[in-house]
Amino acid sequence: MRSFLPPILAAVVALSSAPSSRAFRAPAGGGGVRRPTVELRARASSSRASPLPPPEPEEEAEEHWRVVDPRPRPRPPAIAAAAASTIGSVLLGAAGAAFAVSGGGLDYAGLDISGQDFSDGNYKGKDFTQTIAKAATFAKSNLQGCRFYKAYLVNADFSGSDARGASFEDTSMDGANLQNINAAGSYFGQSLLDVASLEGGDFTDAQVPVKTQVLVCDREDVKGTNPATGADTRESLMC
Repeated sequence: MRSFLPPILAAVVALSSAPSSRAFRAPAGGGGVRRPTVELRARASSSRASPLPPPEPEEEAEEHWRVVDPRPRPRPPAIAAAAASTIGSVLLGAAGAAFAVSGGGLDYAGLDISGQDFSDGNYKGKDFTQTIAKAATFAKSNLQGCRFYKAYLVNADFSGSDARGASFEDTSMDGANLQNINAAGSYFGQSLLDVASLEGGDFTDAQVPVKTQVLVCDREDVKGTNPATGADTRESLMC
């Protein structure tokens, strides 16, 4: 045993002290472990995500301000004249449309015509809405299609007038004279009870509230015949 021990130990020592060909030696062609090591490092470095460049600072949006002069700009004469002409035509067109509605626009609506004489005239289709016509006279006038809505007709005279299709709704007719009136197809409210006279009137197809019509038929002056149409007053009121 002693004779073989030194040679074995010598061999082990020689092997352990000898440099490893894989770790340190490089072949004559330039190969060896250093090259793969470099390649692995290159791959590792290439596989890593390159850091993103820092974001550029955002440019602040420039605010644009414009000074507005509140004073109106002067228009050239040609433009001003054209604008005035356009506005005038529009106003005239609107006025024409208003006149076409009732045959004369506002006419006498809202006016105070108390005591005035409108007898023997032609006022067909005129507007007397909310007119104050106290003691005014419309005797023997053409009042076809006139509008007396909410008019003040106290002591007004409509005797012998042609008021076919006229509107007397919501009026004040205390003491009004409707003798011999032709009111066929007209519209009345309960103020018909307050008139001074209905004698000889023609109320054919007139629109009268049912309760008012019953009370009107009890009046003593609901009688006679209309001189223009020949209609019986009581029959025209369906009494």
